[in-house]
Amino acid sequence: MNKTLLSWAVASAASVPAFATTTDTASVTERAIPDLETIIVVSSRQSEPLRQVATSVSVLEEADIKARGFMSLADVLRSVPSVSVSNSGGMGKVTTMRVRGEDGFRTLVRVDGVDISDPTSTQGGAHIQHILTNDLARVELLRGPQGMLYGADAGGVLDISTRREESGNRMTVNAEGGSFDSRRYNASAGGSSDALDYFVSAAKVHTAGFNTSSNDTELRDEDGYNNQTLHARAGWNLSEQWRLDAVLRDVDATGEYDRCGWPVTQDQCSDAFRQKNARVSLAHRGEGGQQELSYSRADLSRTSFTQGVASYDTEGDIQKLNLNGSMALSASQGIVYGLAHREDAVRDLKRDQWAVYSEYQGSFAERVFFTFGLRHDDSADFGSHNSFRASSAYLIDQVANGAIKLKASYGTGFRAPSLFEIDYNRAQNNPALGALTPEESRGVDLGIEYFGENTLHLELVLFDQIIDNEIEFDLRDYTYRQYGAESQSRGVEVVGDFQLTDTLQLSANYTYTDTETADNTPRPRRPKQLANLGVSYQPHERVSLAVNLRSSADGVDIDGSRMDDYQVLDASVRYGLNDVTTVYLRGENLTDKDYVEIAGFNTAGAAAYAGVEFSF
Repeated sequence: MNKTLLSWAVASAASVPAFATTTDTASVTERAIPDLETIIVVSSRQSEPLRQVATSVSVLEEADIKARGFMSLADVLRSVPSVSVSNSGGMGKVTTMRVRGEDGFRTLVRVDGVDISDPTSTQGGAHIQHILTNDLARVELLRGPQGMLYGADAGGVLDISTRREESGNRMTVNAEGGSFDSRRYNASAGGSSDALDYFVSAAKVHTAGFNTSSNDTELRDEDGYNNQTLHARAGWNLSEQWRLDAVLRDVDATGEYDRCGWPVTQDQCSDAFRQKNARVSLAHRGEGGQQELSYSRADLSRTSFTQGVASYDTEGDIQKLNLNGSMALSASQGIVYGLAHREDAVRDLKRDQWAVYSEYQGSFAERVFFTFGLRHDDSADFGSHNSFRASSAYLIDQVANGAIKLKASYGTGFRAPSLFEIDYNRAQNNPALGALTPEESRGVDLGIEYFGENTLHLELVLFDQIIDNEIEFDLRDYTYRQYGAESQSRGVEVVGDFQLTDTLQLSANYTYTDTETADNTPRPRRPKQLANLGVSYQPHERVSLAVNLRSSADGVDIDGSRMDDYQVLDASVRYGLNDVTTVYLRGENLTDKDYVEIAGFNTAGAAAYAGVEFSF
């Protein structure tokens, strides 16, 4: 199959965007079960059907996101296989998403093709707590160290796409209110014609929150959060071969929290977060391939306050220049290739890194699909590093009224010490620390999937991944060190989607993750067992009900203490009054479960929300 031509079938936020703008504009109650023709972008930076994909990818469509209803994407991701989320006291507070037990900074996060990493943070990860769910059309998660084409580390790649219109114009407005004096407002407009397409969105969220810290026993104040997110995207088809795209994103957030200040701890703490992202790209499509040249910039600033006085502030930016392309060698063979330059800056600190990569993609008899890719990175600080990925999928048709896919993949990655880690150790002025060197990761997936004629999808995946030369913060002398040993995460993922009747759908996943640090102790805040059971019920075309029960068990905190085992029940119902107006109710933690995700930080009890959405 000619993968180059196929890659233009979907206009998700791929590295090489499509000239025609398409999306799933079906009712949000129509939640599709994955099949062999489900399009995946994140695995190889181009659109390809799931039948060809040998890596492990989870997909959330607009229907899934709206059915769950949460304000924050981090809460939606809790239902995805192998994803655990640790939150320090409510919406907008420091939140870590771990994939297969790997730290959140190891997962690359992109929104409409824009890398939203923070060069000023400790390890350079993205602030996932500030991503709202408004107008998200698709979320793809590449699980594990298979992000060779992106330079991603062991956690994988989280690729987020905003709404796109297939034709015509659509405007949406929604308002929501509920527990903790929470309010959400959003307005967006999008449209497309033969030559132009666009999307603009403005969202505002406020919550008074609750007392974040269990150690705040005197003030016991509410710790609120505010977020204003503006997002715009436009595309212009200059001709049948040339397309120009631009993306702008601005996130302005403030929050309150407890336990700051030194040597005297205070509970009147706040922070301000501002991130501005921009990306412009020019793409060309020919008969034999496609290419895209893009430039992106992310500017970020953060300030912390203790009793209203600034106690810490930082700012930095990331600039990227990328040339990506794909070329068909024959009807069954093709290559994806790219050249990338990245510059990180934090105040007077800077780092340059170049990369070149290529992946061969082939197939045989439309049953066997395989890839082999290489990447070479050259860092100004740490020299060169090579990484690669190999994968293969084998399709067996006509098995119990369906098809079976066997898959295997092996990938490597690396992470250079962040500017923060280097500067922090440098400030200690201790020659005994030694120089930090890059971490290296490697991981293998072995899996089997069953596709049963759009009514059943089953997946079983075994994974094993290792971080070599991991950088750790040593609490004994408060420095970053490397002991040369390795940490490991291995386990199994079981996923099932079932269309039980025309109106009833069941989804379930279970992940067992066994983790070890360099000294053979469990890695903290990584539950061994994660599970989700979801039910979607649509008794009428205008009414839909979604219920999800999630479970977490057998985790330890950073001090070695046992974390809570817990189950949390969430539900939402949507009712379409007419073709324009939809009202909805959402309940979170319906059983009012009292549990802890991070020692010393409170979690929300039972909460209820109601909203209305207009779409025309």
